[in-house]
Amino acid sequence: MRAAVTMIATGVAIIEQERNKNYIPREQCINAIAQRKFYIDSILNRGDIYCIEQIRMKPIVLYNLCDVLASCNLLRSTQNVSIRGQIIVFLQIVGQNQRFCFISGIYYRSVETIHHYFKIVLKAVLKLYKHLIKDPGDTVPAKIMNNRRFYPYFKV
Repeated sequence: MRAAVTMIATGVAIIEQERNKNYIPREQCINAIAQRKFYIDSILNRGDIYCIEQIRMKPIVLYNLCDVLASCNLLRSTQNVSIRGQIIVFLQIVGQNQRFCFISGIYYRSVETIHHYFKIVLKAVLKLYKHLIKDPGDTVPAKIMNNRRFYPYFKV
């Protein structure tokens, strides 16, 4: 009986001690999904000049790039990241020379996630060469062929 009373008294003392501690108030949680959407929309909707400063292309060109990558099945939206979001992250890293850790802070994602989607978009963009770059053929234009300044460097 004494052991039970001692246990109860110890438990009550511990509970009282915990109640009397000074707690630091918890900060409000950030809605990361809403913040990401707001940041991406602010880049695209602030105007062409701001968009070019941030991702080095106009919004209409970004939308066209998204459509091309999606129609060629080179890039897909995932449950967590849209095609547009993947491409904007990629363009900010490449165009602004931003580090993965900086971009991860902006988008509230881990560095591993940013790196993963960067690699996916890079592979997709590299596969676009089949659709955008055409072989010039074996002919050398006359302007280059007849000019000594150019021809030695542009031989086929």
